[in-house]
Amino acid sequence: METGYRQTVVMGGGVSLLSLLVLGGLLGPAQARSLAEIRQTMELRVCLAYLRPSSFVATPPGCRDDCTFSGPVYEDVVAFAATLGQDIQLKLLRVGWDEQFYNQDGKTEREASYTPALLASGTCDVYPSKLGKNAWRLKKLDFVTMYPNRMMVLVNKARKAQFQTPADLAGKVAAATKDSTQHTWLQEQNSSVYAAHPVHILDMIQDEAIKAVDTGELDFTLAYADAAIWATRRQFKNIVIVFPVSPIEEIGWAFRKEDTDLQAAVQAFFEAQRADPDSALNGVWKKYFGMPLSQFITLITTIK
Repeated sequence: METGYRQTVVMGGGVSLLSLLVLGGLLGPAQARSLAEIRQTMELRVCLAYLRPSSFVATPPGCRDDCTFSGPVYEDVVAFAATLGQDIQLKLLRVGWDEQFYNQDGKTEREASYTPALLASGTCDVYPSKLGKNAWRLKKLDFVTMYPNRMMVLVNKARKAQFQTPADLAGKVAAATKDSTQHTWLQEQNSSVYAAHPVHILDMIQDEAIKAVDTGELDFTLAYADAAIWATRRQFKNIVIVFPVSPIEEIGWAFRKEDTDLQAAVQAFFEAQRADPDSALNGVWKKYFGMPLSQFITLITTIK
């Protein structure tokens, strides 16, 4: 644990949204919070949503309370919190991926415009778990981009020859986390280019989906380049990256639209960190991905 920070955790998996909102109310006003209020209360409330260990790990496995966080996203958040002042404490809430987008009724309505309940209630100030900026999320959230990325196709090495182009994905079995950008992309393709032979999509957390490809249980799955690099180099022996399937996308942290001061603070933080070779964020990327963030950005922008 970094000196000067207190981790307090509520896990969303298996806990109702109502419970999370009640907990948020107990911790402060049951309303969205500005940067001024974050500084006044000396508490930054962060929702962490798990997809893969290349984002973060919470231990012990399956914990609901008193979790200990580690990993890139957690270290990024710690570095940002330090810029708000030494007395700022972190309130870390572990939630399900789809819960980030829930309305007051505990549902994700992609085409509706609203502030997600966790943010509207003040339970969380920021979603930092490497969210892709897409059209339906922009109806609910504003984003500050940390880096560009591209979505990659992962397959088992034994079947690599069967996957030469995106057309080869049609009619196959894949998995994605509900309301992830990978899930959204697959649904869009099924309603257009794969309409005659749609991909059969299973709902799995991304880490489990990659594991199922590694064992040959799935035909393929999708992951952003950083997660794909992590999985092929650090986790699994039988998977390979075959090709990208998306244009360059913006990945970053998400906020309430009204929280422009907090967004500006994060924007300034990202810009300074990317520009400094010895910055905390570049150090995090060297540690976990084998290259600084600035080098990863160059890599992504040159992928054909």
